[in-house]
Amino acid sequence: MPRPYEIRAAFVAAIQLNPKGYQCLHTADFICELAKVNWHFSLADGNEWIERYQPDFVDKTPDFSENRYWMLRNMGRVN
Repeated sequence: MPRPYEIRAAFVAAIQLNPKGYQCLHTADFICELAKVNWHFSLADGNEWIERYQPDFVDKTPDFSENRYWMLRNMGRVN
């Protein structure tokens, strides 16, 4: 049975460092980490969760894809 606290843990596990040293992630990576702990989100669900619960992450997607590229703002933190 999936547990709500596992969503945040999957989000943290999906975060990577880009070559410039910023913390970032793709929505698809977040979805893959969620699947490992028995949560099944669509890309739209994942984006909605990030928008709602992680206000310090900004969307830096160059196109209008559902697989968004999220980057942590300066002085931001993972909630």
